[in-house]
Amino acid sequence: MNRLFLRGLPVLLLLAVLAAPSCKTARSAATDELALKERSSRFLLKKLVQQQFAAEWFSARAKIDYEDEYEKTKFTGYIRLRRDSAIWMVFKKLSVEAARVLITPDSVYVIDRINNQYAIKDFAYLQRAYRFPADFQGLQTLLLGNPIFFTTDLAASIDGQRYALQGQTTDRANAYMLDGLTYLLRELVLADLHTGRSLQYSLSGYEPLEDQQNFSYFRSVVIRSPDLGDVSVDIEFSKVEINVPKNLQFEIPDRYTKID
Repeated sequence: MNRLFLRGLPVLLLLAVLAAPSCKTARSAATDELALKERSSRFLLKKLVQQQFAAEWFSARAKIDYEDEYEKTKFTGYIRLRRDSAIWMVFKKLSVEAARVLITPDSVYVIDRINNQYAIKDFAYLQRAYRFPADFQGLQTLLLGNPIFFTTDLAASIDGQRYALQGQTTDRANAYMLDGLTYLLRELVLADLHTGRSLQYSLSGYEPLEDQQNFSYFRSVVIRSPDLGDVSVDIEFSKVEINVPKNLQFEIPDRYTKID
């Protein structure tokens, strides 16, 4: 567990963020048989932006399946977010708290309850050491199920019953798959062209919340890295609540040892 929360910290952050698409949104057979109408990249990008999920406060429970080349484990996460300010997470194993994480726009704090240790890092360190492809805003964006854009100069195409948007800069590439009927984001792929690292992020199980915003309850993330190895994480959200202020308590016990 220590390796999961400290050695694998960048992965957890990128996804604390993200159940294989095992639950499919209902769709009529008639819709599947229809060819999609060609749409411009401008039209599809506008639809994608219009349907971004927004909340001042967000909280949820999450069942998490984590697997890398060293271990495979399941645990439960409790996530709270205050927009543009803080992301608070508690991870439990067999109903016992194993770790607590607080993320602010400039720092990351981790308490390892199992080993009585804690770590404090900044995003600049994570980005330098791990080429972490997101800052606080990017992490918040992924957690809410919204797309990250390296460029908005995108080419549009049709892939079966989905629309595709693809683009790249000199060092990064991004691709988005949109539902052909609802234009909701179904898949996001981000790639670093220099390091060969990539993130494939799938979303499913969309349901409307009380304010009629659509939220994806099922997420699947696969991170591939030639130097750090591959990681997969499946997450199933439940008890989602928005715009209700929450306690973000985070206290490091005096007896805990700080680690680098």
